[in-house]
Amino acid sequence: MADRRFRALILLTTFASLRWGEVIPLRRSDLDLKARTVRVREQLIELDGGEMVLAPPKSRAGKRTVSIPAAIVPALSEQTSAQAACTQQRKRLPTSR
Repeated sequence: MADRRFRALILLTTFASLRWGEVIPLRRSDLDLKARTVRVREQLIELDGGEMVLAPPKSRAGKRTVSIPAAIVPALSEQTSAQAACTQQRKRLPTSR
């Protein structure tokens, strides 16, 4: 995969049976790689006018914790580690004034 930024999203959509609108708003804090779970708390929805907004799932069943297959945990771990490193690097970059 040439662009690895979307790998975690594709893996979770495919192997954890999550919808694209559920995967997009996920945060690192929603992943528990040791327990192999992901917590779905909100979703991205399209309003009638085409605007995209974050909203809670439509039903109680939509707000859930989903198991993650062991086979994709290493890839998710690699992705979250890379994102954390990138975030730390951005915090250290000097700002121009």
